Amino acid sequence: MVNCLLINMDTFPTIFPPGGDSGLTNSQSELQKMLIDERVRCAHHKTNYQTLKAEHTRLQDEYIKSQHELKRLLKEKQTHQEKFQLLLEELRGELVEKTKDLEEVKLQVLTPQKLEVLRAQIQQELETPMRERFRNLDEEVEKYRTEYNKLRYEHTFLKSEFEHQKEEFARILEEEKIKYESEIASLEKDKEELHNQQLKVDPGKDSKRIEQLVREKLHLSQKLKSLEAEVAELRAEKENSGAQVENVQRTQVRQLAEMQATVRSLEAEKQSAKLQAERLEKELQSSSEQNTVLISKLHKAEREVNTLTSEVSHLNICFIL
Repeated sequence: MVNCLLINMDTFPTIFPPGGDSGLTNSQSELQKMLIDERVRCAHHKTNYQTLKAEHTRLQDEYIKSQHELKRLLKEKQTHQEKFQLLLEELRGELVEKTKDLEEVKLQVLTPQKLEVLRAQIQQELETPMRERFRNLDEEVEKYRTEYNKLRYEHTFLKSEFEHQKEEFARILEEEKIKYESEIASLEKDKEELHNQQLKVDPGKDSKRIEQLVREKLHLSQKLKSLEAEVAELRAEKENSGAQVENVQRTQVRQLAEMQATVRSLEAEKQSAKLQAERLEKELQSSSEQNTVLISKLHKAEREVNTLTSEVSHLNICFIL
C-alpha cells in the first residue's frame, strides 16, 4: 500500500504544467520537498518495517526453539525424576536389605561378654571331664605299672627259685646216681665174689649162707627198685615243677603283654584326649577369629548403611527440589 502511494505521488509533477507564475512555482517546489520528505520517511518506515519483520521472524523462530527446548527439558526432567525415583526405590531396597543383614550380623556377632561366657562354658564342659579322665588314666596307669613291677619281681623270683631248684634237683640226682652206681658196683662185686665162692665151696655145706645171700640179694633188688622208683618220682616232680614253672612263666608273660598293651592303649587314649583338647582349643581360637571378622563386617555394614542413608536423604532432597 505504501508502494502504491509512492508511485502515485511520483506522477504529481506531470499533472502540473511546467510554466506559470511564481506562486505556482513555489507551490510546486514546496510540494516537491514534501514529496521528497515523504519518500524519505516512507523509505525509513519501509526499512524499519523490514527490520521489524526480520526481528519478528527471528523472535518467532527463537520462541519455537524455546518451546521445543522447554518441552525437551520438561521431558528430561520427567525422565530424571523417574530415574531418581527408581534409584531412590533401589537404594531404599538396598537399605532395607543392608539393615536386615546388619541385624543378622548383629545376631551372629559374639560380644566380648558372650565370648567369655562361651569360653568359660566350653572350658567347664571340656576341662572338668578331661581332668577327671586324665586323673583316672593316671591312676590306672600307676595301678598297672605297680602290678607290672610286682609281676616282674615275682617272675624274677620264681625264675631264680626255679633255677635253684633245678640245680638242687640236678645235684640230688647226680648224688643219687653216684650212690646207686656205687651200690650197683658193690652188688656186682659181691655177686662176683659169691659166684666165685660158690664155685669153690661145696653147695651142700653152705646152703644157709647162700639162702642168706639170696635174701640179701632180694632185699638189695627191692631197695634198688625202691630207689629207682624214688628217682623216677624225683624226675616226675622235676618235670612237673618245670611244667608248672613254664606255665607260670607263660601266664606271667601273657599278663605282662596284656598289661603292656593296656598301658600302651591308655597312653594312646591319653594322647588322643590331649590332641582332642588341643583341637578344641584351636577351634575356639578359630571361632574367636571368625567373631573378629564378623565384627569387622558389622562395622563395614554399618558404614554402608550410613552411606546409603545419606544418599537416600540427598536423593529425597533432590527429588523434592
